[in-house]
Amino acid sequence: MTTVLRTCLFAAALGFPFTAWGADVHGHEHTAKDHLYEAARDAEISFEEAYEAAKADGVAEAFLIEAQTINYLSTGNMPALYPHLASLEAVSEDLEYGMDKPFHSKRQLSGLVASLRAIQAYEASNIPEFEKQAALSYVNAPEYNQAFGLFQLMTEVRQKEVQEAAMANLRIPMDMVIASADGEERTLDQWLEGNQALLIDFWASWCGPCIQLMPELKTKAESLPDQGIVVAAMNTDAEDPVAKAKQVRSQHNMEIMPWLLEPEDRPLSRMLIIDSIPRMILVGPEGKVLYNGHPMDPSLKAALAKLDVKI
Repeated sequence: MTTVLRTCLFAAALGFPFTAWGADVHGHEHTAKDHLYEAARDAEISFEEAYEAAKADGVAEAFLIEAQTINYLSTGNMPALYPHLASLEAVSEDLEYGMDKPFHSKRQLSGLVASLRAIQAYEASNIPEFEKQAALSYVNAPEYNQAFGLFQLMTEVRQKEVQEAAMANLRIPMDMVIASADGEERTLDQWLEGNQALLIDFWASWCGPCIQLMPELKTKAESLPDQGIVVAAMNTDAEDPVAKAKQVRSQHNMEIMPWLLEPEDRPLSRMLIIDSIPRMILVGPEGKVLYNGHPMDPSLKAALAKLDVKI
């Protein structure tokens, strides 16, 4: 999950009104409390100084905590924000709510807290807690649920569950013949060459993220074969795959690994439910799928660790 991105999306959803420090707005002179909230959202104003000034001016603890919450969100300081949520909930009865306030209602604030706890649970791979908090987020503040992309994450969780269930009993036919960009044809079992697993990276020349991850793929191709893992690239380009595979191989100086071409009817992509790339597949000697996911997902490291392989 990209927490900083979700925090930036939240900034637009928060909707806290800005006014200039010291300006007279409808006859109201800015106070230390006003300045505190402005500093919480404006990186050019020292929040620490505004916080101390507000504290010295006698601003109630509830508002100091609320402003600190906004500052943590605005700066993307999630490690500090997560333990801070309990303090925010504790003062929720003492805050001011309304359309001109940071939160329209106590229920909306509860929705924010649930949204953030959902993210925290997702990052900790605690899916039951993620689902619980994401549901509370949607019920209490659907705008925050949308701003943090929680519905999308829930969809991804469900898709992953379906995929994992499908992979559990799947056996890839290791006698399937796959050609390389150099014209060599072998079965998957022959490409495996008696090693303990085959790690296949599905990519295409038009896929920007795939190309960006080529250095990571090269690192795997250099370090994993000595641990019994054959690393191979599988080009899924529809047009001129041989030339494109050779071009990328040359550009990244990656002659050390097989550059395979998926057949035109895409038998592996269909079998493995590959609907997006980059995708990395770890296959055992009997065709069992040991991993099916993004190349940078921590789950790949966990799957390799079960084979006593370090990445």
